[in-house]
Amino acid sequence: MDFTADVYLTAAQEHVTAARELYDSRRYTLAHYVAGLAVECIFRAYRYRIDPVFDERHDLHLLAKSARFYDIFPERHVEKISAALGVVVTQWLNNHRYRSEAALRSFLADRKLYVGIKGDFVKENSRRIVNAALDLVSLGVIRWKN
Repeated sequence: MDFTADVYLTAAQEHVTAARELYDSRRYTLAHYVAGLAVECIFRAYRYRIDPVFDERHDLHLLAKSARFYDIFPERHVEKISAALGVVVTQWLNNHRYRSEAALRSFLADRKLYVGIKGDFVKENSRRIVNAALDLVSLGVIRWKN
């Protein structure tokens, strides 16, 4: 099956749902990875609509920019989108799919993403990225239909 904008859109929706389910099941590392993947899919859906040939790979900032993701929203949503994308970009790399929980903990610690968090910072960062992905995908799906 070839990838299309609609395939990417559907994958974004399925992946963000899976990320939430993984988080609820305390599978934080996979939830973390799948949340970022959902965001990549929504950006790829929009990018594909512009031109099906692109090579931003897994760089979410470049993908959002080339997809003109910010341009499709009214000004009142831009701050929320920027904040959510900031969370995802700070916490996500495509190679998280290979990480164990200990390796993700180390990655987050190296980025000092434990600061201000009481308790399990892997769990909290996973919650944050899943919620940010849910915001981005949900907003993207709403605008897709308009």
